[in-house]
Amino acid sequence: MAEAPNGHLLVSNSDVINPDPNQPSEIVEFTKQGQFIKQLSVDPAQGGSFGLAVKANQDDAFFAAVDDNTATLTVSTIELPLNQ
Repeated sequence: MAEAPNGHLLVSNSDVINPDPNQPSEIVEFTKQGQFIKQLSVDPAQGGSFGLAVKANQDDAFFAAVDDNTATLTVSTIELPLNQ
């Protein structure tokens, strides 16, 4: 679990607990109050969404996601400010 720059929570590694064949290997974003925002699939097979990290400075944020199925790390840059 990681906190996004907008204060939302990002969660990975939940395929074992709550598998969804329509959204495998997902990273889920929700508010701290528990409101679902969106989800992102990082691999077409179950079990790939393993780890994530967020680092932000004043101008942008870096989001890193691990796909455990392919042993890859994807790092994305996000311009700030994000919509709250």
